[in-house]
Amino acid sequence: MRRSTVILSIVSVALIVFCISLVEQTRRDAAMLAEAQAQTTAAKARYDRTVQEMATIQDSLNAIAIDAAGVMHISSLGNEQKLSPTGASMALARIAELRERIQSLETQLQKSDIHAASLDRMVKQLKVGLAEKEQMVERLAGRVDSLQTHVADLGTSIDQAQALIAAQADTLEQRRRQLGTVYYAAGTRQALMKDGIVVAKGGVLGLGKTLGASNTADLGSFQEVDTDQESVIPLSGTKAQVLTSQPARSYSIQSVNGKLELRILDPQAFRQVKRLVIVTA
Repeated sequence: MRRSTVILSIVSVALIVFCISLVEQTRRDAAMLAEAQAQTTAAKARYDRTVQEMATIQDSLNAIAIDAAGVMHISSLGNEQKLSPTGASMALARIAELRERIQSLETQLQKSDIHAASLDRMVKQLKVGLAEKEQMVERLAGRVDSLQTHVADLGTSIDQAQALIAAQADTLEQRRRQLGTVYYAAGTRQALMKDGIVVAKGGVLGLGKTLGASNTADLGSFQEVDTDQESVIPLSGTKAQVLTSQPARSYSIQSVNGKLELRILDPQAFRQVKRLVIVTA
């Protein structure tokens, strides 16, 4: 009887020890499971952050592609210049920033416990896309440089053409004014003779002489009238006589409001004779 009791006690102690050991093992297993679940959750979070970072980088690359594509599809010269050297530098700066982010992301993946072939492929795709965008921006920057050189050459050509046009216009104006200008002198007989503008011609022994315009009179004694711009020459006195040979139909002498004036009726015919001499009284 005593022996049975001892054996039962030993078995009971063993069962108690086993139960305690089992409970402890269960606790350890539960703790390990919780830790594993926490690690899994953390790894998933890191994975999600990594994918999100890749998506952000890809969006940035796409933005560069959209900006550049907008320039490439524009046909007019003025709009093509929108990708200025400053704009190209900014795009290249963005690309350099994205390159650093990709390198940082790649380093983090190498150091972390996240090992997925899909992530490696995504990183490689980002690096390839980045290189393509960089080449594209550099090509566009070169194109802009070429366009700016072309525009500068055009600007020089335009300036030269405008200078030539201005010179030609000035020459034409001088020629027009030269053709349209008539030199006139108007005054009394005594004043015109004194200035050598009119002379007495013909007659015998000082009798029967007539007045005529001098061919050698100094133009400094005459006034100018641009027959393209002016059609009236005001005169003094109450009577006037034209001594030069302008066609009679090309002008008329009228009294307007009590003042005498010569009106040019046919400028082209009138200015065929460049000097006009009028004797007033």
